[in-house]
Amino acid sequence: MSGSTGHGRRPRPETDVVILGSGLAGSTLAACLARNGARVLIVDAASHPRFAIGESTIPYTSMLMRVVAERYNVPELKYLGTFEKVQSQIGPSSGIKRSFGFLYHREGERQNPAECHEFPIPKITHTETHFFRQDIDSWMLAVAAGYGAKVVQHARVDDVDIDDDGVTVKAADGRQFRARYVVDASGFRSPLARKFGVRQEPTRLRHHSRSLFTHMIDVAPYEDTVLPRGVHGNPTKWSQGTLHHLFKGGWIWVIPFNNHARSTNPLISVGLNVDPRVHPQADCSPEEEFNRFISRFPDVRKQFARARPVRDWVRTGRLQYSSSRTIGYRWCLTSHAAGFVDALFSRGLSNSLEIVNALGWRLLEALRDDDFAEERFAYVQKLEQGLLDFNDNLVANAYESFGTYELWDGWFRVWSLGQILATFEINRAYAKFLDSHDSKHLAPLERIAPHGSIPDYPPARQLLAAVSDEVRAVSAGGQTGEDAARRVMRLLRASDFVPPAFGLTDPDNRWFNATLPKVLKTLRWARTDAPPEIGRLVTEGLTLFMRKRLSPDEFDLAEEMKHVAADWPLIGRPLRVPEPQ
Repeated sequence: MSGSTGHGRRPRPETDVVILGSGLAGSTLAACLARNGARVLIVDAASHPRFAIGESTIPYTSMLMRVVAERYNVPELKYLGTFEKVQSQIGPSSGIKRSFGFLYHREGERQNPAECHEFPIPKITHTETHFFRQDIDSWMLAVAAGYGAKVVQHARVDDVDIDDDGVTVKAADGRQFRARYVVDASGFRSPLARKFGVRQEPTRLRHHSRSLFTHMIDVAPYEDTVLPRGVHGNPTKWSQGTLHHLFKGGWIWVIPFNNHARSTNPLISVGLNVDPRVHPQADCSPEEEFNRFISRFPDVRKQFARARPVRDWVRTGRLQYSSSRTIGYRWCLTSHAAGFVDALFSRGLSNSLEIVNALGWRLLEALRDDDFAEERFAYVQKLEQGLLDFNDNLVANAYESFGTYELWDGWFRVWSLGQILATFEINRAYAKFLDSHDSKHLAPLERIAPHGSIPDYPPARQLLAAVSDEVRAVSAGGQTGEDAARRVMRLLRASDFVPPAFGLTDPDNRWFNATLPKVLKTLRWARTDAPPEIGRLVTEGLTLFMRKRLSPDEFDLAEEMKHVAADWPLIGRPLRVPEPQ
């Protein structure tokens, strides 16, 4: 209904929720709310298509998309959960992600093939994606609009007023939008953060980095620049995954969109993130700074020998920011409006989906009850602050470990263990929820989400805390990186809940790939030798999910076969994109 609620009172809102920002997070939340009957308005200062970072998915993120799709009855979200669905249902401009790859570099030296890692995405589950965000975000906004969300673009919000009856969102051009609740999914320049003065100055976050990034063409596949070819022996091509070049004080990402036979996109996302206390900003253009920087690392320089940017470089100051509060009466900051750490480990999209999942149903209930008390959303704030602190610890420790390869090697193994256990946890929860649609099966995910989705198994969290202490002791000057590395490996080997088949405790193993034989060995270990709680987690996380693997509602097996066949010399020719003439 429209109109007035009485003399002297604001007009009754015609909109239930205004969402500031039409990026992937804002549009996904809008779709979930609109699909379930809420009147939603998305207000954005710009328009689509547009550049965005946060391009690389991880298995936990893709499973979380499935959870949100089922919980809120937005089946389109499942398209984002596998590379093949993205290609067939959204468009051929995104890249394939078969692995996380990490190459350790020392200034002025060739890269040592023994100093690298690869975490392949298990083929028995699904294939991850490099999102070409301008296409993905535009598509998701259209999905939200299709469910009834209204969209206003080119409306920069400069103020928000909140009263007992609702929210008034004010645009710089004089337009006003009235709603019952406002969600800020914009980013660093959040109007709500500014309005309520919740930005922490200085930030509480201990990690410290800045960034340069762009899209490029003619970045060589790394495996083609190394002689002899295949010297690393990794199970998946470096170019078919998210490649991280690591060095003391920072890292470079290489995220190709052109890395499969059916791609129509020649671009590669490239970025440099460094600690400015180790690598101060150079007095030159961002492009020149990048070129100067990679000149220090011979094998990185070779990969970019012919590379050219196709858009202006972006150079930032310190990336890290945080907020003292993320919720209030009739308002909420989400994801990058609440805070940000660093793109290392590709957790940004996962964090956004966690918040959409937690906020959506609470907001729908608040709308139904016409009750927007802060207490109803207390968990959302706990989640956002917990994720920010977890990611800060994860990335700050990783950067510290970059100073010594052996310490990075240990930290990477512990991170990998956390990824494996978290994926088992969400596989189990999703499979149970899919069978019953009883939200009680999703409650365990809410319990662990503020802790980085590390399962609520005390020895696992104690291991992470102990390893974190070892790394922080290096940062404080209490021990060397080599000493810390030895302690980390001892802690890892002493943990009886580490699945042995993945080789995480074997210092000579650098590829943590879940092949079918390893999966079978892991199932046998889970049933016979693992601690009971971990044994159940591993068994259910693998078997319950695998029962869904052949379901046409979950995976498009025909599309998977097309992408496999496209690489075959003759049979695959009709499936490939023709070479430019």
